[in-house]
Amino acid sequence: METNIARTFAALSATNEAILYAKSPEELYGKVCEAAFSSGDFLATAVFLLEPGTVMLRMAAGFGDDIKRLRAIDISIVANTPEGSGVCGQAFRDQRLSISNDYLNDMRSLAWRTGAAKEHVGAAAALPLTCNGRSVGVLLVTRRDTGSLTDTIVALLERMAENISFALDNFERAAAKAKADEQKERLARMFAALSATNEAIMRAKSRTELFDLVCAAALQGAKFVSTTVALAEPSSLYLRVVASTGPGADEMRRSEFAITEQLPQGRGLTGTAFRTRLPCISNDFLADERTRPWRENALRSGVRSSAVLPLLKGDQAAGVLIFHSPELGTFTPDLAELLQRLAENVSFALDNFDRMDEKARAEEQKERLTRMFAALNATNEAIMRAKSRPELFELVCQAASGGGKFTSTTIALADPGSDLLAIVAAAGPTAETTRNVRLSIDADRPEGRGLAGNAFRTRQPCISNDYMADSRVSAFHAIIRRDGANSCAAFPLLIRGQAVGVMIYLSSEKDTFTTEFVELLQRLADNVSFALENFDRADEKTKADERIEYLASHDSLTKLPNRDTFNELLHHAIERAHRHQRQFALLFIDLDRFKVINDSLGHDAGDILLLVTADRLRDALRGSDVVARLGGDEFVVILEETAEREDVENIARHLLSVLSQPLQLSGHECHTTASIGIAMYPSNGADVQTLTKNADMAMYLAKEDGKNGFRFFTKEIKTQSIERLMLESALRRALERDQFALQYQPKVDMATGQITGVEALLRWTHPELGVLPPMQFIPLAEETGLIVPIGRWVLKEACAQNMAWQRRGLRPVSMAVNLSPRQFADERLLQDIDEALAASGMSPVLLQLEVTESMVMRNVSRAIKVLDAIQSRGIRLAIDDFGTGYSSMSLMKQFPIDTIKIDRSFVRDLPHDTEDRAIAQAIISMGKALGMTVVAEGVETTAQEAFLRDHACDEMQGYLYSKPVTPQQMADLLRLAPVLVAPPLQPAAGEAPEPPASGTTLKSAAQ
Repeated sequence: METNIARTFAALSATNEAILYAKSPEELYGKVCEAAFSSGDFLATAVFLLEPGTVMLRMAAGFGDDIKRLRAIDISIVANTPEGSGVCGQAFRDQRLSISNDYLNDMRSLAWRTGAAKEHVGAAAALPLTCNGRSVGVLLVTRRDTGSLTDTIVALLERMAENISFALDNFERAAAKAKADEQKERLARMFAALSATNEAIMRAKSRTELFDLVCAAALQGAKFVSTTVALAEPSSLYLRVVASTGPGADEMRRSEFAITEQLPQGRGLTGTAFRTRLPCISNDFLADERTRPWRENALRSGVRSSAVLPLLKGDQAAGVLIFHSPELGTFTPDLAELLQRLAENVSFALDNFDRMDEKARAEEQKERLTRMFAALNATNEAIMRAKSRPELFELVCQAASGGGKFTSTTIALADPGSDLLAIVAAAGPTAETTRNVRLSIDADRPEGRGLAGNAFRTRQPCISNDYMADSRVSAFHAIIRRDGANSCAAFPLLIRGQAVGVMIYLSSEKDTFTTEFVELLQRLADNVSFALENFDRADEKTKADERIEYLASHDSLTKLPNRDTFNELLHHAIERAHRHQRQFALLFIDLDRFKVINDSLGHDAGDILLLVTADRLRDALRGSDVVARLGGDEFVVILEETAEREDVENIARHLLSVLSQPLQLSGHECHTTASIGIAMYPSNGADVQTLTKNADMAMYLAKEDGKNGFRFFTKEIKTQSIERLMLESALRRALERDQFALQYQPKVDMATGQITGVEALLRWTHPELGVLPPMQFIPLAEETGLIVPIGRWVLKEACAQNMAWQRRGLRPVSMAVNLSPRQFADERLLQDIDEALAASGMSPVLLQLEVTESMVMRNVSRAIKVLDAIQSRGIRLAIDDFGTGYSSMSLMKQFPIDTIKIDRSFVRDLPHDTEDRAIAQAIISMGKALGMTVVAEGVETTAQEAFLRDHACDEMQGYLYSKPVTPQQMADLLRLAPVLVAPPLQPAAGEAPEPPASGTTLKSAAQ
């Protein structure tokens, strides 16, 4: 026992000696552990310190056999936890020695018992380590023997802990004194830096020099990692680093600092100081959430604290001063106040620079105004001397460029027929660059959104006093940047209030174009405009006379002879042919589908087509042939030297071939054709009027033949033309005179023989010609537009008739009505359908509308919208004459079609024709796959019926069952037909409507 006490005294003595010689807490911990272990009879000695930001004690130093285990264990300072219940946690919390003389059986050591047993730990004591009254850690000692920690040893250990804590207090006081001394020294250096900064402000000749001197002085004064100046830039959300010194300067130049809180780079110290205009300080940079985006940069450059101070112009932030320090807690209130004074001095210097710049600009502006007054006088003299526009433009540009010291002065004029401005004159050091600039008056083009385009369109001056920061002229930045232009002005040149061009001035300085300067340049532009008007007035009479003569004889678009000139040329051709007793041909040419192109692609595309047609006709014919435009899409050709019919036919075929060549219109490849009517002199007319009229009639017959062809005039053509006019006149009165009637052809279910629906077919009883087949009047009605009111009548009549049958006790059947192309395109179609259903009271589910493939393919997007709107009403939709149009399977799936009708042309030769069999089978299979009802049209034989039934066709209609009949005859058929299941009048709730079959309105061919 005495030996143990003696060794403990020796450990205390060695510990005190370690305290005397230790230079830091870290050195103290190591020496204390080593001394205590070496002098005392301990298994191990270890110092555990509280880990910053946690509740865990971590070993900082230790000696002895048990050190490896102690370094790995977890010790907490939280009570009532396994790791916090031991002697260390208790000693830390209570700031009193904690002892366990039977460590392996002590419940407090349960968390470490296994390891302690392996190392034969019998007793343990934890001594609290405090610093100025707060616990900072514990000294743990362990022994092999249980009960070996006697009161005497415990007292000695307590004295050891008190001595260590006393030493820690001394270290902290010494550190505080050293820090205060360092702070005092830093303040002294910063006072010197402030003085040096003031001297730099006095010496600096430019902002750049000022920033460099300030950064260098501040860095020398405070030994910062970096001192940086960053300034705001117009139209930018980021600050630009303009100066930085110190070891971390490169990192600062690579860093990004924003001024908006919307960006992560704007939420740090820099952005906050800029926005609030107040200093922003972080004395623990790496632990500050605001500095997260720059943490990696700080680790690389050793930044531990930072201060950012705003640079102000008036009451607005212009930039920031950024100070980075390698130490924590650098920026005390005293240092921050000193740095604030430094920032204020720099802000004052910036204001001085602004005032000096303003004064210099004013002097320069005064000098420039004086020169420009002289230039204005020189311009007026040039206007008086110039004999032509080019001479005027050159003299004006030279006078203005020299007077205003512009980098370039340019005049650009509008180019007729183009949206580009043509540069006609330029003067100044960078005139050659300016001549190659592309300018436009079109706001949709980048070159037209600049100052020149805006000035031209608005007829007002357009100014940019910071050219390279102006987004309106971004299209020109790359070109102008090389020439150093920083401001620009564009003034419109006006004639009678209309812009004809612009004058453009480029200056190497910003803010060149003050109000006074702009007013002076506007006077110059007005003088040039006045001179241009004088030139125009001088040319006006000559141009007007030429124009009048030209317009009197030529078409303004194609430059071909116009109608009057053509009549005169044809009259002379007739006279010569009469005099020499010879014949010649007159060709009347009309473009097919010109209206479609004009309506769909626009009048500009139509004009281009007319121009191309005129050019093609000129190129295809001989110089002796006459080509003229009568108007619209009508052209005429006089083949005065071609008398033989065969030669005329060859020429007509050649012209058709030439005119059918594809061309690009508004980005689309278009294929246009023409129809040609031919009249021969003298057999088809001996005067201008007769010959032209007969060629025109022949042309219309060529169109009726299918277009893209030619016809010679004959007497039969004349008769047909007269009959056509009479038929058109009668057709216009047929509706109001109640001459139309509907017949109905039944559709039959092939499996049951049941009549599932009827198709309404239009008939016209002409007062003189009797009942006319549809092919004789439907195309005429479509061409004249009469088909729309006729179709409206058919729709109403068909719905009303269906309801009339029902009121007579007949079962409901589906009513099919054909829609014509014009009716389908009519904006009132949906309204007409609604009115017909409302007026008749017929359920929409009983109505089926039939359209053709070509109708829906003309405008697919519109067709889908219309068909969807029709289907949404509960009306069924059918594709009529399927297989004869241009639809694709991918598009067919987009249309809400319920029924497809196999065209009669594929039924006619069934079942003998192999191609028709294949086509019919394919249509039926496709319809079934798409869930559609398939109806065969024109079924006339039992063989056809058998083939269709064998291949699962759903329904048929045709003469085999019944030809089209009157409403009364149709009622008889319905009365005789077996009643199986009548179609529902309304769809079931929550279900799509399901009408029984198909049906339709305006059928072009006889059924």
